[in-house]
Amino acid sequence: MKTMTKLSAIAALLSGLLVGNAIAADVEAGIVKQVSSNHVGKAIGMDTPFIGDISIDISDRLAKRQQDQTQTLGAASGITFFEIWDVWSSNQGWDNLQSTSQTSTNKDHGGSGLYVAVLQYGYGNPNNANMNGISRAYEFSEKLCGSTANLHVCNVGETVTGWLYYFNFSGQQSGTFNTSSNSIASPYGYWSDSIYIR
Repeated sequence: MKTMTKLSAIAALLSGLLVGNAIAADVEAGIVKQVSSNHVGKAIGMDTPFIGDISIDISDRLAKRQQDQTQTLGAASGITFFEIWDVWSSNQGWDNLQSTSQTSTNKDHGGSGLYVAVLQYGYGNPNNANMNGISRAYEFSEKLCGSTANLHVCNVGETVTGWLYYFNFSGQQSGTFNTSSNSIASPYGYWSDSIYIR
């Protein structure tokens, strides 16, 4: 009887370890288990949910950033693209930034709400962003999947390859926004970007 109890306990322990390892492997591989039906833009009351329409081709922009550096990207690749992607304000809506060298927003932002979306392709740890002496962590993030030619909001079962981080600087009218991230896999390094929000 004691032997049967011990065997049952060992079997239960091994089963738990195997399930735990499978979960850990999925987390490490960045497999999407669940997709929110409410995208971030809708959740925070933005007039045009930027993320709902996302189907971005960043291959041209990535090529300009990396020039002649070519690399095959895997599930756990480090950051290869990091850029301020979009600025949203309650007065102007979304102001999609078109160029890697853009130093100022296209629209004169203002109103009670101000969000900045930062696109990171590859695995890394985003740092706090700064604007007008205020430092803030990102408030929301959205998982992205696919290659640089077909980056999109993830579906269940896809491998995460990037993120959109949303920084909330509501209450600020204008100023320089600075953001950065540290790559946690090869190629290792520190990435940063900044823009003047009018």
